[in-house]
Amino acid sequence: MASGGWDIAMRHIDQQYDLPQFVASSLVRKIAANGFRLPAADRSKFQKLPDEVIARIEQIVRESYIEAGEDVGGDVLREHLWQQASVARREMIASGELLTPTEFKNRIGVSEKRLARLIEEGSVFGVDVDETEYFPALLADPLLNRKRLQTLCRIIVPADPMSRLDFLTSQRGSLGERRPVEMLDDDVDFKSVRRIATAWAAEWSRTIVKLYAGDHQLEPSDVEPLYTAIAEIDPRKPLWARASEALHLHGYEWPLDPHRVIPIFTLFVSRQAVGDSTPIPEACVQILVVGERIRIRIVAAAGTAHNSKTIAAGEHKTFVDIAKQVVAYLLKH
Repeated sequence: MASGGWDIAMRHIDQQYDLPQFVASSLVRKIAANGFRLPAADRSKFQKLPDEVIARIEQIVRESYIEAGEDVGGDVLREHLWQQASVARREMIASGELLTPTEFKNRIGVSEKRLARLIEEGSVFGVDVDETEYFPALLADPLLNRKRLQTLCRIIVPADPMSRLDFLTSQRGSLGERRPVEMLDDDVDFKSVRRIATAWAAEWSRTIVKLYAGDHQLEPSDVEPLYTAIAEIDPRKPLWARASEALHLHGYEWPLDPHRVIPIFTLFVSRQAVGDSTPIPEACVQILVVGERIRIRIVAAAGTAHNSKTIAAGEHKTFVDIAKQVVAYLLKH
């Protein structure tokens, strides 16, 4: 199956650099859409990468698109990539790599109702081809440990279907150049591939926590946040667990040394998937520090009661410490 420029670039970057999928994907997309140069306005978003690494990745992207015989041109490129993907998927149907729902459920011996349940829980997945759903024949291979294969499928749900299929069937350096589907029988191998799959799945979504001075109900668009923490985290984890992890992991974080004391600030949590330019708002919490007490007003948060709480401030000194304490409280309640 022929590879496009994006696929080739992602593969070469993965071979040369240990970058999260989200970062690599964002770099390729921005570089390819800007004449094979990272826009100056976006350089600060990748400040942890040295200039020579950015330059090398720009070269990789340019060479990959040339290798694939593609050009960059906004809507034209997107349409071309869509057409290319459609052709490739039709070829997979013709070769038997993708099966109709009827063929697939017959091969794995389940009813239509059971198949729907397997899809819902992520144990199997379909691929859209011309607005019709097909299923990878690999998932029905009788020679593979189906129970463990379905376990892997549930782990990698955050990625899009074709990326999941690519993960299952591609050699990976982190697995000793073996493919995940080759590591289902041995207990030690399966433990390793589960760990790699969990880390890989988390790279397809990131949780963003931003803190703004003052009292807000909507995230301000005209001022810079006091503090931002971003981390690649599985989106299926609970909201406050992800927010806490982002604040403690320090995946992307600025300013680096926030010692200011801010008596009134607002915490926003959002989630962003690979390929989506706009994060999805998830929570807004207004925080007021009065002496030894912290007043919390939850403006919006999925699965959390929208009300006010007061908790002890303890010995925390900075607004980031306070934010961590508030999130820890919300995680427990």
